[in-house]
Amino acid sequence: MVLRTTIFNKSHSAAYALVSYQTLWLKAHYPAQFMAAVMSADMDNTDKIVTLVDECSRMGLILLPPDLNFGRYKFTVNAEGSIVYGIGAIKGVGEGPIDAIIEAREKHGSFSDLFDFCAKVDTKRVNRRVLEKLVLSGAIDNLGPHRAAIMASLPEALAAADQHARAESYGQSDMFGLLTTEPDDVQQAFADVPRWSEKIWLEGEKETLGLYLTGHPINQYLEELSNYTDGRLVDLKPTGRESMASAVGLGQLSR
Repeated sequence: MVLRTTIFNKSHSAAYALVSYQTLWLKAHYPAQFMAAVMSADMDNTDKIVTLVDECSRMGLILLPPDLNFGRYKFTVNAEGSIVYGIGAIKGVGEGPIDAIIEAREKHGSFSDLFDFCAKVDTKRVNRRVLEKLVLSGAIDNLGPHRAAIMASLPEALAAADQHARAESYGQSDMFGLLTTEPDDVQQAFADVPRWSEKIWLEGEKETLGLYLTGHPINQYLEELSNYTDGRLVDLKPTGRESMASAVGLGQLSR
């Protein structure tokens, strides 16, 4: 019985050692691809994603916000070696809407702006609630001037897309010309509203991603904090003094 248990433990140790070696090799030689795969495996665990985002920062990897023109359901790596945030990791955006977005992108090409996006995608599968989550997460940043203007323009964009779809079903062209071959011929006007404050757009990221991706609320106080400290907790490193203190403490207890 003892012999069989020993063999069992050794076989498991060998298997775990091999997996550990392969994992370390992948992380060392393909760091971006490795971290993208790990984050994709834990997409539903926000706490784990927060830890992995910190690890990407420690490794010097660039993590880009979700992007409707380049992103996929899972985390991916672009041609420049940067990690693109997985659209599937956005809270409130299910697999169905993401499939609809990717299908529209592959069929009609990249989206030039919010109005073009709403015209190309099936708005029955990607409704206004989903679009609002995409705006808050930063996934539509490249399709408009700024998040506040994009959010305020959603009703107009959806209405224009609906009108365009109805006109096409009748074999007519409408005034918007959303899917014309010359997109520059028609300039879509976004709502003229002030930009969101940093606090508001960071709260949006926290709500939809579970973390602050493009900044942090503490950043506005960094100058003031510099008067009280010259470092950050994340930069602290062991000095060896704690080991000496522990040894001294144990010595005193043994007396």
